[in-house]
Amino acid sequence: MVEPMLRVVHVVESSNPEAGTVAVCLDGLHEKLASRDLQSKTVAPPLDVGLVLNDADIVHIHGWGYEGAHRIAVHARRAGRPYVVSPHGCLTFGPYNKRTWRNRIRFAWRCRRLIRGAAQLVAMNPREEQELAARRVHPRIAILPYGLRFDDYSGTQIHGGSASNGNRRLLMLGSLHPRGGCVALLKAIAEIGPEANGWDVVLGGNDDGGWRKMLESAIRRKNSADRVAFSAASTLAEQKTLLAGASMLASPGLHTGVPVSIIQAIASGVPSIASTCVAPPGLDEAIPVFEPRREALRETLRSVLRLSDDARSAMGEKARTVGRAVFDWSVLADPYAQLYKSIA
Repeated sequence: MVEPMLRVVHVVESSNPEAGTVAVCLDGLHEKLASRDLQSKTVAPPLDVGLVLNDADIVHIHGWGYEGAHRIAVHARRAGRPYVVSPHGCLTFGPYNKRTWRNRIRFAWRCRRLIRGAAQLVAMNPREEQELAARRVHPRIAILPYGLRFDDYSGTQIHGGSASNGNRRLLMLGSLHPRGGCVALLKAIAEIGPEANGWDVVLGGNDDGGWRKMLESAIRRKNSADRVAFSAASTLAEQKTLLAGASMLASPGLHTGVPVSIIQAIASGVPSIASTCVAPPGLDEAIPVFEPRREALRETLRSVLRLSDDARSAMGEKARTVGRAVFDWSVLADPYAQLYKSIA
C-alpha cells in the first residue's frame, strides 16, 4: 500500500510578494518538496483554522507577532498537530524591537507555551540562533535559511547597470522601517562623501508605517532628492527590474530580518553587502558581511565603492556561484524535507 504524502501548510503574514518578504520565495520550495513526497502550500490571514488543520500534517509558521500566527499555533497545539515556528527576529530584542514590560507579560502568559509547544524553532542565520539560545525560548533550534529558484533570475543583472544620468545605482530592497537600515545607509553614504559621487540610491520596498514621507522630507533637507529614488517593488517583476539596473545591493538590517533581497541579488549576480542580522549562513567568503553598526556599514560600503566595475562584477559572479550551491531550492529543499519528516 502506498503511503499518503505528508502535507505541509506554510502560514505567512501576507501572500503578497512584497520586497524582502518570505512570500517572494516559497513557491520554489513547494515545487521541490513535491518531488520529495511532501505536499506543500502557503496560506495567509484571514485563516479558516479548521480548513488549515484539516489540510495539514505539519504546520510551518513563518514570522511571529501577527494574529494569524498565534491563532494557528493555539489550534495546532490543541489538535496535537506538530508545528514549526520561524520567528523572523520577533523573539529577539534590541533597539528596534524593544522588550517592554507589556510584551514581557504577554510572552509569559500567552506566547511562551505556544513557542515551547512547537516541534522545532527555526533560525535564519547563526546570529538569530545564538540570540534565541541565549533567551532559552526553546530546547530545539535549527538554522535553516530560505532559498530561491536561481534559474528564475538567470540573466537578470545588467553588469555595471547605471541610471539614465550615467550614475551607478545602489539598491536596497525591503521595508522602509528604520530597522531595515535605510536611514543608516543614507547617513553612511553622506559620511563617505566624495567617494560616493557618481552613485544614486534606490529604496525599493513597502512603505510600512509612513516612513517614506519622513525619509523624503529628510532627503530634501539634505538637498539629495536628485540622488535618491523610491519604488514600491511590490511585485516580483518590479524587483527583477530594479535588480537588472543595480550596480550593487546593500542589505543593512539593524535587527534580524528575512534575507530574501540578499538571495535575490546573489541569484542575479549583483554584488552585495549585508549585516550579520540578515546575511544567510555560508556567504562570509563570498560577500562582505558587517556588524549592524553605522560605522561598520560605512567602511564596508566604502571598500566596495572603491572597487572597479570589473572587480565588483567578479564579486557578484563569485557570490552567484556560491549561492546557487547553497540556496537554490534544488539543494535546500532536502533539509526542509528532513525536518518535516522527522517531526511528522
